[in-house]
Amino acid sequence: MPASPALPETRAMPPSPERLELPDPGRRNALLGALGLLGALCAAGVGCGGAQKKTDYDQLKTPDERTALAWIARAFRKQAVEPAASRTIDVGNGGSMVVDVVAQDHPWGVAWLRQDEEQELKGKLPPAPESSDKLWVHRGVGDDADFAVLILRAREFDYDPDPRGEGVVHSIQESEARAVRDVGDFLRHAQSGEFQ
Repeated sequence: MPASPALPETRAMPPSPERLELPDPGRRNALLGALGLLGALCAAGVGCGGAQKKTDYDQLKTPDERTALAWIARAFRKQAVEPAASRTIDVGNGGSMVVDVVAQDHPWGVAWLRQDEEQELKGKLPPAPESSDKLWVHRGVGDDADFAVLILRAREFDYDPDPRGEGVVHSIQESEARAVRDVGDFLRHAQSGEFQ
């Protein structure tokens, strides 16, 4: 005789709503009040991770070189100057500097000076202007004497990647706008013949 099919295992059904025992209203209200307080504390940043420390914000960052060179090239195109590949010029005192973006068919360019490059050129370049609002333009020496370079020190374009903190210096958009403005000003001076 064939075996009868196995019956599925039955599970106990949850009690019907009439049989559920609910806590007394006072206990239930206390529980709801505690949950409400916990939610308010989390929303206020207390408990649940807490408020951010000041050190979590306001950590300035220097724009990476690739990003900065894209800003500079865009500023060149905005002034109808075609950017060309970099070149190295003699700056005197035994030093040379890479001019990162050069104006095609013109003796001018822009150097994005990283901190390590700035240290290498210490004492070989004249001091930068006191105010970051003034352009730092330097001429090459020897065979490069006719070449004018706008020097942008990378550290002067530091930005705060998280603008929620206090004391925000600049957003990356503000740093970009300053770089494009400075390069544009330099190119307008160069186009007017000021550096010839």
